[in-house]
Order: sequence, then structure tokens, then C-alpha cells
Amino acid sequence: MDKKYQVFISSTFKDLHEERQKIISILLTADCIPAGMEAFVATDQEQFSVIKKVIDLCDYYILVLGNRYGSIDSNTGISYTEMEYNYAIEKGIPVLVFALDDEKRDQDEPEDKKVKLTAFKTKAMSNRLASMWKDSGDLQGKVALSIMHAKNEFNRPGWQRAKDYDELSLRQDIESLRSQLEATEKERDDYKKSLADYAAINTDLAFDNKETVTIPYVVYTPFEGARYTSAIFTWIELFKRISIEMANTSITEDYVYETLSSLVNDNTITDNVIAKVIMNQFEALKLIVTDYKNGQLLYSLTAKGKKLKNELNLIPKGTNI
Repeated sequence: MDKKYQVFISSTFKDLHEERQKIISILLTADCIPAGMEAFVATDQEQFSVIKKVIDLCDYYILVLGNRYGSIDSNTGISYTEMEYNYAIEKGIPVLVFALDDEKRDQDEPEDKKVKLTAFKTKAMSNRLASMWKDSGDLQGKVALSIMHAKNEFNRPGWQRAKDYDELSLRQDIESLRSQLEATEKERDDYKKSLADYAAINTDLAFDNKETVTIPYVVYTPFEGARYTSAIFTWIELFKRISIEMANTSITEDYVYETLSSLVNDNTITDNVIAKVIMNQFEALKLIVTDYKNGQLLYSLTAKGKKLKNELNLIPKGTNI
């Protein structure tokens, strides 16, 4: 899709009026949009503020220097042309400099302006995209070559007709962005809900160190054979043991059963439902969430569960394991 690039032309006006007109013609031929023409000549700070907004919208900046320094701003002590140049440099806009290769100085210029012009030229000519010109024809040729080179070297936004855009692609992009927004909003809502659960840990637990769970199991010995017994654990003890196995991963129901077996010295637990009952309690308290993958039930810690796991399992400073 074709783009047109906006180019700001900066120079003094009275001595370079003809050159400005020729540069405008060159830019129009190169499919560029000239800006900074006579309507934008700055004479005070208010007009200069308007010019800065125009420069902000430009893709390239052309500075043409002749034998005049131009009107000086009383606040900065430098010319508006130099202020425009400094602003373009500050904004990172590619700057093309063309300075007149002529040692003559306008006799009407005060001596202090001649000194300022010399300093300004020296500064501007240090720019990588700077060149000297001898006459209007030479300037035209160098501007034409420089703008083509700049367009190839610097990737700038440019301007493009709205109708040049592929409407179907734009609609697809909009729909994609809408889907991303909806997903982000859902993630945000889930996060807020998670934070609410996280903050409620110490206020809505339905068990404490006094409430217990009885786990029946069987012990096999060579002389006695099977001996049925049981062990009593608090809910806190159970969650502490099970949650440490779920640090950053999900566990299966079988893994919960194995963990409970380890609590009774790896003996066989006789109540096959006990693991479900325990995990259901933890889920009701929003300490864990369940999920099904490949036909298998999985348990994972919530933000609330992770915080409680850390509170129960962190070792106090100065304590040896």
C-alpha cells in the first residue's frame, strides 16, 4: 500500500523564498506532503507552539541555510529556525540539512547574527545527512536524492488513504483485539476473585487444631495377621501434609491416597472414600480447585491454599530442621 510522507521545510523566508518553492515542487514530485510553508513562519512563541505540533506530525525535516540567521526569540536568544531544528532533533525526526556553500554574508545582517549563523551552520553540518549547495539547481538535485535516500533508510509512519486498507483484515484485527480484551477482562475478574479468597484465609476456615479426622487402616504382622486400627489427625495436619505435595503442580486422587497412607506408616487404608471426603472439604473451603484432564481428576491449590500452605510449612528463623 502506497504511503505519502510529510516533510517539514525550515529556513529563513526573505532570502530563500524561491528555494523553498522549488523544494516544495521536488517533494510533491516525490509523493511527499510539504509542511512548514509560509503559513507557518514563526514570529512569536504562540505561533512556534503551532509549528511544533506540525513538526510532530512530520516524517522528515529539511533545514535549508542561506546567508541570514533569521528572527530571534527574545526568550531563548536564538532564531526560530534554529529552535525548529533543535525541536526536530529532540523528537528524533530524521533531519536533512542543506547549507549554502558561500562565504558571503548579507550586509544587512547585524554582526551578532552573523556570529550566530556561523555557529548554527557548524552545528547543523555535523548532522550525518548534511550537504552543501551552490545554487538553486544544485539544491533541487540534492534534495531529490536525499529525500529518496531518507525514505529507504528510515522507516517512518507516513500517511495513507483510509480506503487503501483491507476492510476484511481490519475487521479480523478488531475481532482479534476484542477477543484478547475479553480474555484479559476474564483474567482480571478471576484474579480479583482470587485476591478476595486470598485475603479471607484467616477469617473463614471451618476447622482448627481441635477438629479431627479419623483414618482407618489395617496393619499386617507375621504373627497376628490383619489388625484393624485407626489414626487421628487434625484438618490442619492433613492440609499441611497434602498441600506440600502440591507446591507448584496438580496431584491425582491416587497421589492423595498415597500421601494419606504415608501418614499411617504406609499401611493400607481401609476407607477408600476418605481421600475424596478430605479433598472435598478443602475444595469447599476454597483451598483447592479440581479439574479433569484425560479422564483423570486433578487437584490444585488456589491462591488462598498456597498462602495457608506457606503459613503452615515455613520454618521459623533460627529453627533447625
